[in-house]
Amino acid sequence: MFWPAPVVISPPTRFALKARPFFVGLLAAQALLIACRFFILDLWGAMLMLMVVMMGSFVVSTGGGMDTTYCLYYGLMCLVTGVFDIIACVERWVHVKYPLFSKNAPLMYNVASMVYIVCPLVELASCMLAAAIYADAQETESRLMLPHYAPADVGAGRGESSQARGPGRPSRPHLDQGFVPFEGRCHQL
Repeated sequence: MFWPAPVVISPPTRFALKARPFFVGLLAAQALLIACRFFILDLWGAMLMLMVVMMGSFVVSTGGGMDTTYCLYYGLMCLVTGVFDIIACVERWVHVKYPLFSKNAPLMYNVASMVYIVCPLVELASCMLAAAIYADAQETESRLMLPHYAPADVGAGRGESSQARGPGRPSRPHLDQGFVPFEGRCHQL
């Protein structure tokens, strides 16, 4: 069970909007692979991938944007199921009497081999894309928050000291706009 995500609504970044069609395409590929997994009777794998696709639908269902919190969850789920599918693919490769693809094997066997190979590739590609979208959103948020945590003597790092600015010139004029400190009378008890 997932704990409720903190409600932080921020607009999607440019990279997230550019990556959205690829993200939706990978979700569609995963939905197609769910049908293929049901077809080859890999019911457990199909149900796990269905939960992953449902989490991915939460990422893109936020009014045309991308929800980065759900994107993190989706990426982690893709990573875990991708690792499990790699293990299932290796297990299939080691324990079957035919090679992965064979003309002598039935058609269903070759289709199942293709599904077992494509599933981890799509899931790991989705994981990397989700990680890139999440990292970009975190970097953008950090850049937006950075000016508020900058030191008071911002110009000193560029060779400008506080004396060179002059006594009447504030060190952070663009950050202090609209802020008025307490100017009332002090009453002691």
